[in-house]
Amino acid sequence: AIRCMHCIAVIWVAGLLQSVPQAVFPEGTPGTAIDTLARLPLWKDGLNYRHGTGHGVGAALNVHEGPQSISTRYWITTPLQVGMICSNEPGYYEDGGFGIRVENLLVIKEADTEFRFGGATFMSFEDLTLVPIQTKMINTTLLTSSEEQWLDSYHKLVWERVSPLLADKPDVLAWLKRNTAPLQEQLAAAGVAAPAAAMAAA
Repeated sequence: AIRCMHCIAVIWVAGLLQSVPQAVFPEGTPGTAIDTLARLPLWKDGLNYRHGTGHGVGAALNVHEGPQSISTRYWITTPLQVGMICSNEPGYYEDGGFGIRVENLLVIKEADTEFRFGGATFMSFEDLTLVPIQTKMINTTLLTSSEEQWLDSYHKLVWERVSPLLADKPDVLAWLKRNTAPLQEQLAAAGVAAPAAAMAAA
C-alpha cells in the first residue's frame, strides 16, 4: 500500500503538476522531448511506464490520432504545433500488483515568452479538462511552491469556468467549491498539517 501511494504521488507530480502542463518549448519540438520531461520524476525513483504519455485527439473524431505523439516512439518526429490537442496520461503498472493512470486533455497554444531566441515561436499547453484534482491523493511533501501555485491556479480556473454551469445544483456547487479551494485550505479542512519543512526547502 505504501509503494502504491508513493507511485500515485509521483504520477500526480509528473503528469499534472509539473512536467507536462508547465512545459514551454520552441517550435519544431517533437512530442518525444515532452515525453522525457514527464518521465523524469519516475526515473529518479527507478520507475517507468510502458505506454506513451500522450497522443493526438479529435481531429477526425477518433481517439488515438497522429501525426503527433508524446511518447518514446522516437521515429515520430512530427513537431508539436499550435492548435493540436493532446492527451496527458502518465501512469504506472506493476505486474500482479496495481495500476495507475491519470489523464487530462491539453491544447497547444503560443507561449508569451520574454524573449524569442532566433525569432522562434515558443509554445505551451492549456488545460481542456476542467475537473478538480483529488488533493487527498497527492503527497504534499513532494510539492514545490511553484507546483502548489500551479495547483491553486488550476483549481481557480476550474471554479471560474464550471461554477456558472451549476447555479441550479447547489449540492454539486458546494462540492465544487470545497474541492477547488486553495490547497492549504483543503488541508486545514481535512485536519492535515501543512508540510512546512518541505515547502520551505522548495
